[in-house]
Amino acid sequence: MPTVENTVVVPTFEGVTTAIVVFVFACVILPHLVKNKTQFYAAFAMVMVVVLLHSLAIMIGTPGFQVFAGAVSGLLQVGAIVLLFLACGGVTMKQLGGDLARAYEVIRRGEEEKTIIVPLTGEQPKSRADRATAASPDLAASIRDEEAALDRAESEVVRPPPVATPPPHRRDDSSLPLE
Repeated sequence: MPTVENTVVVPTFEGVTTAIVVFVFACVILPHLVKNKTQFYAAFAMVMVVVLLHSLAIMIGTPGFQVFAGAVSGLLQVGAIVLLFLACGGVTMKQLGGDLARAYEVIRRGEEEKTIIVPLTGEQPKSRADRATAASPDLAASIRDEEAALDRAESEVVRPPPVATPPPHRRDDSSLPLE
């Protein structure tokens, strides 16, 4: 009779394995989902090893092997999920690592790039002092002044400068005739 000292509880994550197997079968039915077959077959092999380890853990039944099988099965399931993600996304491990590193930096530091607003008329952005005075109670008046200036600028027709005509070709008679 097993005592409390000999009882080992090892989660097998059978639901995760089931979901992975269902996705593998979905990829077999819809092969256009798989963009990298090598990664797909490696994930398939990992799932088969998970099933084999689970079967061996049930057959052998020793606590040490059950813990080993549970740990290795969990790692293989994670590997299979990552490989299936890569296979169906058409991404390499290096690209995924780069994307995850950039995402980590953004999460850690926040966005480093500041939004720059460029005025349409080509004028320089207002200084902080000018923006502070614009936020004063006469904000409506300054908005009206800016709108009037924009209306005047739109009403002026900008004509391109005249095209310069090249000077007529001058015949140089200073050379000696060859005849």
